[in-house]
Amino acid sequence: MAEKFFYPCVVTEEEGFYYINFPDFNACFTDGETMEEALDNAKDVLTAVLIEMTKHNEKLPEPSRPKAGDNDWVVAVDVVKSYVLSKANNQSVKKTLTIPKWLNDLAMEQDINFSQVLQESLKDKLQV
Repeated sequence: MAEKFFYPCVVTEEEGFYYINFPDFNACFTDGETMEEALDNAKDVLTAVLIEMTKHNEKLPEPSRPKAGDNDWVVAVDVVKSYVLSKANNQSVKKTLTIPKWLNDLAMEQDINFSQVLQESLKDKLQV
């Protein structure tokens, strides 16, 4: 079974609309016209926040135990850890390099993808 992150969200229903807030994160909230839509959106927004925090090496908060108000209830939302980590660690970085013009011209004539060649060469050189 996949290891998961679990975070609570507070659901509030107002006039047939569902609002969701994750109290453990700043500005992590969403909504939906139905409970199903709201919870689907909650999973999406939580995933995005976890990926961004992981990309920037920010410490993820410990899940809290929020209390529900009179018109609220608490629901745990889960996200697969391996998905978050793979998305966060598979970001691209821009590199500037210099090659001889003649080599560039030959590669351009053959529609060589420079990025792909560099990645393949680095993987081969690093044996990964």
